[in-house]
Amino acid sequence: METAHIYIYGEIGWIQDKNSSEYGIVTLSDVKRQYDAQKDCKDVKVHIHTIGGVVWEGFAIHDFLRSLGKPITTVIEGVCYSIGTVISLAGDTRIMTSNSEFMIHMPWGMVSGESADIQKYADSLKKDEHKAADFYAAKTKITKEEALELMKVETFMTPEETLEKGFITEIAIAMRAVAKYKPKSSKMSKKDDNKKKVNGLMKSIEGAFNKFFGNDGAPQLKMVVDANGVEIDFTELEEDDTPAVGDKATIDGAAAEGEHVMPSGETYVFAAGSLTEIKPADEGGDDSEEMQQLQTENAQLKKDLAAEKKAHKALQKANKKLESDTAATKKMVETMQADFKKLKKSIGSDFDTDPKNRKDPEKTTKSRKVFKDKE
Repeated sequence: METAHIYIYGEIGWIQDKNSSEYGIVTLSDVKRQYDAQKDCKDVKVHIHTIGGVVWEGFAIHDFLRSLGKPITTVIEGVCYSIGTVISLAGDTRIMTSNSEFMIHMPWGMVSGESADIQKYADSLKKDEHKAADFYAAKTKITKEEALELMKVETFMTPEETLEKGFITEIAIAMRAVAKYKPKSSKMSKKDDNKKKVNGLMKSIEGAFNKFFGNDGAPQLKMVVDANGVEIDFTELEEDDTPAVGDKATIDGAAAEGEHVMPSGETYVFAAGSLTEIKPADEGGDDSEEMQQLQTENAQLKKDLAAEKKAHKALQKANKKLESDTAATKKMVETMQADFKKLKKSIGSDFDTDPKNRKDPEKTTKSRKVFKDKE
């Protein structure tokens, strides 16, 4: 075996339980077990994604890795916070992926008891602060004083900032462009094939939902209501369009005919389903503000009533469709469930918890993601 891969994915804990990794806890014992399963290796690569944890356990893991006497490469693949930064500095080569984040801060904790107990704990924390600052100064390009200042304000760093300060030696590019093109090749990679299958399944599911809810993607047609509450449908206009002479219209499914006074006072004149004229509002009528207000309110009430009638009809139609399509709906749901199962199978994780079978993420196109919120 050329390279052993050790994964520090989770919080750094101190209880040496062989099952701790199942709960997202990484300990010295866990790291040692991973190494022992690959100890015939020539070098070691440590993959790190951790929010930190117990101080002394982090230093213990660092010291164990350095004691192996083999070239160590640490790779930050997500976040590297708190005591996790100490572990990352165990590497002779220290890599950080371009979307990762680095953070250092002051050690902290809680204690209860008498004043002497609290003071003793505070003194212990102060020692840990200086221990960490001395450690950073010895391993990076910053001084102890600079380290303490960064720790005091809980400093988060980008890969570029982390590299500048010497915490890492290089930044890994997440994706590289490859100058290779084979237009005659009809073969598809497993990743592309899975992507095609997933897209097909999603379209199938989307189509089923659209069919069930009666949404076929068609644009909403323009509908206006005249002063008497008559609905006029303009079959060639969309909802935001303004009717003009020459536009086609129907009333209750039949070609629109005659004159229709609109709430604005304009008169639409139709002949054989075509809008032939728009007469302006009659300005010679009653100029009473009260009368105009009543006319406006009346027109609005009629418009609201027409909308309510339309909604009621749509609801009745949907109810009838729902009652008549029970069997079809059941079959559709079963199809969607089958599609979801296929989808789940297609995008399932290929991560193997056995260290012997784990692959180097830099040599495979598949990805491994483990995320945990910042604390």
